[in-house]
Amino acid sequence: MSLYNFKDKHVLITGATGGLGSALVRLLASAGARLVITARSDKALDELTQAPPSDHPIIALTADLTRPDQTRQLARRALAQLGHIDVLINNAGIGYYALMREATEANLRHLFELNTIAPLLLIQELLPRMTARGHGRIITIGSCAGRIPIPSMGVYGASKTALTTMTNTLRMELAPQGIAVINIYPGTMDTAFEENALREEERPGLCPRERCGRPRTEMAQQVMNAAAGPPGDVWLERAGKWMSAAALLSPRWVDHRLAAVRDKIITAKSTRPRRWKLLQVESTLACNLRCIMCPWRKLSQKGLSHGIMSPDTWEAIRPHLPQIESIDFTGGGEPLLQPHLVQWVSQANQAGCETGLLTNGMRLTPETALALINAGIDWIGISIDGADAPTYNHIRQGADFTTVCKHVAHLAALRPAKQPKLMLNFVLMQANVHQLDAIVRLAAELGIDQINFKQCDVIRAGQGRGLGLFGPTATKTIRRLEARLTKARRRAAKLGLKTTAFAFTPQEQPVCDQDPTTSMFIRHDGAAAPCINQALGGPTTFLGRNVTMPAVSYGRLDETDLETLWASDTCRYFQKRFKNRIQAYDAVYVDRFIQGAAGRDKTDRDARQAMPAPPKGCEICHYLYNI
Repeated sequence: MSLYNFKDKHVLITGATGGLGSALVRLLASAGARLVITARSDKALDELTQAPPSDHPIIALTADLTRPDQTRQLARRALAQLGHIDVLINNAGIGYYALMREATEANLRHLFELNTIAPLLLIQELLPRMTARGHGRIITIGSCAGRIPIPSMGVYGASKTALTTMTNTLRMELAPQGIAVINIYPGTMDTAFEENALREEERPGLCPRERCGRPRTEMAQQVMNAAAGPPGDVWLERAGKWMSAAALLSPRWVDHRLAAVRDKIITAKSTRPRRWKLLQVESTLACNLRCIMCPWRKLSQKGLSHGIMSPDTWEAIRPHLPQIESIDFTGGGEPLLQPHLVQWVSQANQAGCETGLLTNGMRLTPETALALINAGIDWIGISIDGADAPTYNHIRQGADFTTVCKHVAHLAALRPAKQPKLMLNFVLMQANVHQLDAIVRLAAELGIDQINFKQCDVIRAGQGRGLGLFGPTATKTIRRLEARLTKARRRAAKLGLKTTAFAFTPQEQPVCDQDPTTSMFIRHDGAAAPCINQALGGPTTFLGRNVTMPAVSYGRLDETDLETLWASDTCRYFQKRFKNRIQAYDAVYVDRFIQGAAGRDKTDRDARQAMPAPPKGCEICHYLYNI
């Protein structure tokens, strides 16, 4: 089918002064179309009528499309000016950022009047002459937000879905009469959409700045090409199409991908992009326990004064807090041994950072718990590796099961509105795996929100060797363990507890959860590294093989600024290598998903084979293999 020729065609375009609209006006004028453009501002319309080269004068009409009478009048005035309209481009629209429970009736009506009802009224007014002439085009600018449950964009997405559902129906109804109906989904563009959007409670957009996405001129050209093509839905961004399809075929996967966005928005902390997604700050390496599987046991037992991060190191981090999304104050030791911890949590919280820590719970007294809550901490994890005193006390040597449980229960009762979130970390070992069901019941009794089932995955100097239950292949024993863990997680779900778990056999990921492309580990002495595993190298075991983990350093904060460390050659190497792995992996998945080719297992294998090798050290790290 040859492309539609816009030369000398009569085109009505709404929302002409927006980023995409103004770019379309210029392209259509250059193509020789006879244009009627509309917006609410006379001044902006005047600028557009003068700027683009055109074979025909551009007719500018103002109208408030949230008022049905003005919308109908606009269509009639356009017909009066040109006699008929060949092409209608429904581009006018406005965004709305609000949780569903916050949406006001006034904003709901305003949004649907502009985004949904006005385009349909224009179509109804223009259709009689289109059908009488036997041809015409109706172009609608849609949004993938109408297909994907993006938190805070539900009302906007609904307004767009309602419109595209109606225009899809129109396409079927009007096809015999020669009317082409095309819905175009452009994806993210560098327009001021989010700047102009309505919002409740100052909800931030997903990209709250003008330059976000592909250039508007580039996207306008693609929209023009799609508008000149055959009827149907046209997706200009693969990721949007992929996610929209996944929302129907795999809604749980999409929910998981959007959970972090949801949590940020619901807690009203800005989703404005920050330089670092996570800074793991080892507030202490020292520890008050002697856990049997601890890989840092020999280092942490050099005395409780050893390995405490100095205030000078924190002060080197502090100016960068506004550029950090989340701070985990956990390292190789017990963070509650850090005397300045509550103050640091408060400072990070005031800068808009999400904050949290993992503790063994022995020092989580009611006074400390209240201080952390008042400081605004977002999550607290407690390591409890046994469901009764004998098992727990054997694994967590130097701790007391009754004391820890008492502290956790008190914290759960003390926190307002379940803030902070409480998580229980349970490291799977032969000594405790028989207590999976019991630890779920204990977590429910203590008021825990989530259980993280972890593997005994990090080994140094033989510490922890032989305690892990995972392996290179799925043996009968491992399958029995997987089944037992699945049963425990189902019980947890029935009790209202969320769970996470690592795999028992290697499943290579494009990048691990530590993700050096967006995150960094700061050791207690100020040394920066990709993660805790490479911050402290040494002899280790990888899937049963004896290997050596290299020690990697980007530099030290007492010598170099954090921004400079992030721009170091070593850091850039890790960033680039993992970005290339992610891109290669996703490219295979997107292609197979869109084409509908190959099964899930084959796609997984092909995607992994397409990735370049990971950085040295990462190839022998269990984290990269989801263990």
